[in-house]
Amino acid sequence: MFQLHHMFLLYNLGVWQTLTILLIPTIYLLRRSIKIIYFNVLQSILKRRVKFSDCYSGKLKYVGGIDISFIKDDAVNACISLVVLDLDSLETVFSRNKMIQMTCEYIPGYLAFRETPHISKLLKEVQEEYPMFYPDVLIVDGNGRLHKKEFGLACQTGVTCDIPCIGVAKNLYQMDGCLRDDEHKTAINNLKIPGDKFEIRNKDETVIGCALRTTAASTKPVYVSEGHRVSLKTACEVVTKCSKFRVPEPVRLADILSREALRQSEKK
Repeated sequence: MFQLHHMFLLYNLGVWQTLTILLIPTIYLLRRSIKIIYFNVLQSILKRRVKFSDCYSGKLKYVGGIDISFIKDDAVNACISLVVLDLDSLETVFSRNKMIQMTCEYIPGYLAFRETPHISKLLKEVQEEYPMFYPDVLIVDGNGRLHKKEFGLACQTGVTCDIPCIGVAKNLYQMDGCLRDDEHKTAINNLKIPGDKFEIRNKDETVIGCALRTTAASTKPVYVSEGHRVSLKTACEVVTKCSKFRVPEPVRLADILSREALRQSEKK
């Protein structure tokens, strides 16, 4: 009866209205499929340029953290923040935030296409206006090599901006061969002191990241992976060195800054 009722309603709407209602979901799915094909092709091209080894000159003096926070119940309007710290003292040397509008929908596995354009634009502004504070290495709130295609947000950001980049995620990116199972939970319990870590491998047994304990007080690890021009060993060392709490300071402070900026904007 339910199906007959809806068929009757569609009949009363007329042919063109009925076709429109039926075609809208089809057009949306087709458009989304074409977009994913494009993303896959572009990912493959960019992935050829990624480097999972230490490819930087001199000392890593400044470490930057990027975070994007959204207005509540709004998937379009957001605030992006960059905080740059001195890696030795962990003193803030530079910060900037700006309101942005997302033009690309979120598709699981393709977060980089939504966020990297905004990150790239902000970094370019800093490089042009405040080159003395441009980070030597960047930490993003997301995965790098720890991704189903070994090319997450940190990889795409690093390659696009040609900057040493590290991915740090609070939760495990689960995929084939990489699950939060009992064995994984046992390994977490064996992380006792800051700097303790264990490797994360994919179904091919390739090391694609680490679960890292960052502080003595934090029992939950973060998931660190190479983004670009930084080895996993260096990535873990940098993240441990700049962590006062579970999440490394550059990202933690960028998150605080972006959320505060959103609160202030809502008051206006």
